[in-house]
Amino acid sequence: MQLTEHIITDSTGEYTRDLWLMTAPTDEPHRLCVFLDAEHYLRDMDCPPVISGLIQNGLIPPVSCVFISHVSSTARQQDYLWNERYARFIAEDVVAWCTERANVQTAGNVMCGLSLSGLAGALIALLYPERFPDVLCQSGSFWWLAQQEHSLPKTSVKFWLSVGDQETETGVTHAPLGLFQEVSQIAGVEWVASRLQSLGATVKYRQYAGGHAIAPWREELSLALPWLLSSTEKNE
Repeated sequence: MQLTEHIITDSTGEYTRDLWLMTAPTDEPHRLCVFLDAEHYLRDMDCPPVISGLIQNGLIPPVSCVFISHVSSTARQQDYLWNERYARFIAEDVVAWCTERANVQTAGNVMCGLSLSGLAGALIALLYPERFPDVLCQSGSFWWLAQQEHSLPKTSVKFWLSVGDQETETGVTHAPLGLFQEVSQIAGVEWVASRLQSLGATVKYRQYAGGHAIAPWREELSLALPWLLSSTEKNE
């Protein structure tokens, strides 16, 4: 599976982002996996070989993958903090761009994110559930959501929510925008897991050994993607 680099500008001109496309080894219509935080999933986690291996071993069906850059720390926080304009950019512009270059579906796709982009991925799926009915949130920054007063809609979206058993820190200020974290990562993920289940979502909650780190996130892909790309419908 070849990875190619491109630049996309959205229909409003607000967003211009680097992105990388990895097309599935099939000409048949297939699903798309959208990865936010391309820098982490590509540079730090090197996840394309993991995905290729899952396909080759028959653990997941052929999928195309697109990885979108977060550009900078400031843009990352601005884009990923419950930003409906950014959600529209991903769900409409990025998906449409991918359908022009691979035989991917416009609906039934998978959204993937980690830490702050896990929070963003959840919003995108809640706003566009037909387009993204399956979501991977690795150590999602749901502490931020737990500190807000945002209401969440009823949903049938399927969520894989994970967090490390060492992610207990509170009272942290996150640069560059000075986001203050009062709630621990574990408490935030547990809170959103319970909330989403009460609203009708299918939730797989997984607590792994470790902290907010690349190694367990990479290892987890081999568990999460088969579950998300299957027909599993049981809360766990």
